[in-house]
Amino acid sequence: MLEDKRVLVTGGASGIGASVARICAEAGAKVAILDLDEAAASREAEALGAGHVGRACDIASAASVEEAFEAASAALGGIDAVVNCAGIWRPSSDGPITRVTDETWDKIIAVNLTGTFYVCRAAVAAMEKQGGGGSIVTVASVVAVTGWEKLNAYSASKGGVLSLSRALAIECGPKNIRVNCICPGVIETPMTQRTLQHSRPTVLPIGRLGRPEDIAHTAAFLCSDWSSFTTASTVMVDGGFSAA
Repeated sequence: MLEDKRVLVTGGASGIGASVARICAEAGAKVAILDLDEAAASREAEALGAGHVGRACDIASAASVEEAFEAASAALGGIDAVVNCAGIWRPSSDGPITRVTDETWDKIIAVNLTGTFYVCRAAVAAMEKQGGGGSIVTVASVVAVTGWEKLNAYSASKGGVLSLSRALAIECGPKNIRVNCICPGVIETPMTQRTLQHSRPTVLPIGRLGRPEDIAHTAAFLCSDWSSFTTASTVMVDGGFSAA
């Protein structure tokens, strides 16, 4: 499905990002893993086999994103698809709005929203340089649509990612660059594990929590030519949570 595709994944050293990198590689893509943890990114890339690369990247830094994209593009020989998985979640400090500190708000927005902007900007620039064409997949959250009590900064950041994705899809359509947004529900990852020990969603029509590969399979489809007429879409991968 992804033969001859070159796919860059941010946050690819763990959780959803690692699953996206693995599934894309299994589907035939050459993968560049970008992550704040350079050693982990390199380990994950090595585990995928020859031809895959891992690079350090702080998506909250425009300079870091640009440097990482240049290195990844040189290593892979170009970039055909980008999946934005890097993000943070701070439920312990992102509580009632009167308790949300400036530091918590600024950090969550800087990584989740501004970081996605930096990655999308670099992705479009790289694809235009190659002559146009490509796929950008952003990862928001079910809370981008539903909101979530006492997750004010996170909900705002992911709502911004969804809106950015739709605006960018309209802009980039004539360039044959597709932009789609995946909204995961509650996925069992290291980032959510501690919170799930104390609070688990009670209404899930499908009857289980999500797994990283549930998101990864959707991302791989959106990176592929099988989704060539799909852009500006919001894909809910939440086990029916948003409907319930």
